[in-house]
Amino acid sequence: MEKTIVKLTGVKVYRNSQLTLDIEQLAVAPGELVAVAGANGAGKSTLLQVVNMLLPFQQGLLTLFGQDVAKGGQEIARRSSSMMFQETLLINGTVYDNVALPLKFRNYPRSQIQEQVMTALRTFQCQHLAYRQAKQLSGGEAQRVGLARALVYQPQLLLLDEPFAALDTASRTAILTDLKQVAALNKLTVLLISHNFNDVLYFADRVVVLAGGRVIQDDRPEVVLRRPASRAVADLVDMDNILPCQVEWSGQEAIIRLSCGLAFKQNSSVPAEAVACCLPGDAIQILNESSALRHQPLVTVSGIVAGITPGIGAYKIKVEANGLFLTVRAPREQILALTTGSKVEVAFSPDEVQLV
Repeated sequence: MEKTIVKLTGVKVYRNSQLTLDIEQLAVAPGELVAVAGANGAGKSTLLQVVNMLLPFQQGLLTLFGQDVAKGGQEIARRSSSMMFQETLLINGTVYDNVALPLKFRNYPRSQIQEQVMTALRTFQCQHLAYRQAKQLSGGEAQRVGLARALVYQPQLLLLDEPFAALDTASRTAILTDLKQVAALNKLTVLLISHNFNDVLYFADRVVVLAGGRVIQDDRPEVVLRRPASRAVADLVDMDNILPCQVEWSGQEAIIRLSCGLAFKQNSSVPAEAVACCLPGDAIQILNESSALRHQPLVTVSGIVAGITPGIGAYKIKVEANGLFLTVRAPREQILALTTGSKVEVAFSPDEVQLV
């Protein structure tokens, strides 16, 4: 059985007698790209600091690269892992000097330092910056240099505490593209903290969502996006439709009632405390007279277009139906005939509804 790179079991961290991290079980396999998501104060940075051995934990077991860090496993963990913070923390001197620093600390020979520094700079497309002063770099350049420094000694584990948060979307996407390629080529394991769920969808194979220091969902990004485990997760992923509802039971059958009087049967399991329906905007279809969807078992509702927001790939259409507002995402060609005030009929499958 392949050993895990990171494994936490029953790990608890207290600050001022308050429990701030409570990880019952979390394991990361070699080569996984894992995003850690959650609201401010959820415990994301605390988790990374524990994994990087910057913060002690009071209870539990942490193993890195198969070694218990409490029983002599710290040295191999420090040699095999690297971390980037929100600030690049570049020192005075040239870019070359900054990237060479981890190798000098490890007493690499000069010839090997030069080779590995230039390779790392080329990897992140910043070899032309080698002899520029680090303090003269732009934000995007500094982050690329920071990544080169973090990976110059070829660690197996990279921990990223929102280092790209201050960059614009294009710069973040470009850096994440390069990092994802590097990770795949080198079988690098990455734990990434990000508040931007678009970055998570783009980069990660898996998302671990924290709230109150605990794991509340751990799944593929698409599952977390479309099937949030709680209202907190639905808010985090910016779910298009979070609709207040009531659950009524008829024998073993659940009837879901929305505020506009709309009701439908729910076939999947229904949480006993459910008070809202989550429905992605692209799961709602706009019907027309010839639509083949009319012959399928869908929930349909008539309303009026309250607004249209253009977008790349899909437009957002706000539909008002008896006081209920639905956000629909549809390709531009499907909504060309619609304007604000148009009457419209929309439909969705109960199977697309996630109750929280």
